[in-house]
Amino acid sequence: MDLTLNPAVLPEIDLYCERETNDWLDEPLGLVSNSAFLAAAWHSARPNFKNHSPAVQWLIGVLAAIGIGSALFHATATRWALLMDVIPIQLFILSALWILLRAQLQCRAGLAVIVMIGFLAVSSLVPSHVLNGSASYLPAWLALLLITLLSPPGLARSWLIRATVLFPVSLTFRTLDLPACTLVPVGTHFLWHLCNALVLWMIIEAVKARPAPSHGKN
Repeated sequence: MDLTLNPAVLPEIDLYCERETNDWLDEPLGLVSNSAFLAAAWHSARPNFKNHSPAVQWLIGVLAAIGIGSALFHATATRWALLMDVIPIQLFILSALWILLRAQLQCRAGLAVIVMIGFLAVSSLVPSHVLNGSASYLPAWLALLLITLLSPPGLARSWLIRATVLFPVSLTFRTLDLPACTLVPVGTHFLWHLCNALVLWMIIEAVKARPAPSHGKN
């Protein structure tokens, strides 16, 4: 990044190596790579969106919102767009955690609520600036790891294993974006988008592979 640029043309929020000005096309890879989330949502929705469970439909919708919100942020680098980026991501994490606890681990609602509260408490303690902001995703990875380890053998667990292994790789690309900026002028954040789209798609596939929790389970 060129820190000698005129402040008048600097973006409102400058977080990534690729961006240097407030131009809409200043993060082409960061912008275009968000199509991976939309492609993942489209693939998850096949062959007939209406045939999927409400939980799967919800996750697909949130996944598409991630692609749109992140694209808006990487296009504009504004505070309002940052909210459009962050909110769907957090919504997917919390929704997936709840669904996996209930459907994959067959947790009772009360226990699932306690786990969710614990997750939010741990997440609030993680400094947002550590590892170029990637540390804030570590609680989500740890939760995914624990759910995977506790999951019964089967197709759903296989998908969770793949997601659990790929997630650290994805986070590495996000973390290295600024440190590697001098070596890789376009940065590595777009690779985070590509890998993370795969991670979220795998999680949805895991949810597809499990039955919905029993209505009699409290």
